[in-house]
Amino acid sequence: MMGRYHRHSLARAHRRCCVRFGHTHVLCSLSPQRYGYFPATCHVGPHWGCLLVTYFLALGPFVFLLLFVNELRLGLQVALFASMCVTTVSLTLVACSDPGVVFQDVDSDVEDGESAIVCAQCEVRRPFDASHCSDCGVCIRELDHHCPWTGKCIGKRTIKLFYVFLTCISLHCMLVGAACLVTFAAT
Repeated sequence: MMGRYHRHSLARAHRRCCVRFGHTHVLCSLSPQRYGYFPATCHVGPHWGCLLVTYFLALGPFVFLLLFVNELRLGLQVALFASMCVTTVSLTLVACSDPGVVFQDVDSDVEDGESAIVCAQCEVRRPFDASHCSDCGVCIRELDHHCPWTGKCIGKRTIKLFYVFLTCISLHCMLVGAACLVTFAAT
């Protein structure tokens, strides 16, 4: 049943926005391909509410520092702003790019000569390196994990972006912490 739904949805995805695959949504696709990276494709997962919380947690401390700390040095403000921008962009790239959804259509994601199985949950013919995510309701190539903080699965097409985001958010947190220490130690 789900396999027929995927085929119908894929045909519509090339013509218009807001197409549903499993529990995920392709909000827009400017790419002629069936998948892509943000901003050519905006593909969000089922936990978009948690993604909004992630944005708030990443941006909140920076905004707090700018609004309530008057003694913040200009160089530190610039570094914090740059860090916040890079973190926001990396989170958006992970959260809005296609993680590697296996679509069933005439040009199947399974290449010639590659072994495949039919997924029992979504009835999609998928390669052996793909796994079904029950949260997203689709099969994902090289599924690493389902991350509610990014709102979707981390798979073949988003794993490197995810590591970039983890690095950026870690550095951003350290920079915000250092700014707090420097500012409050000076007072």
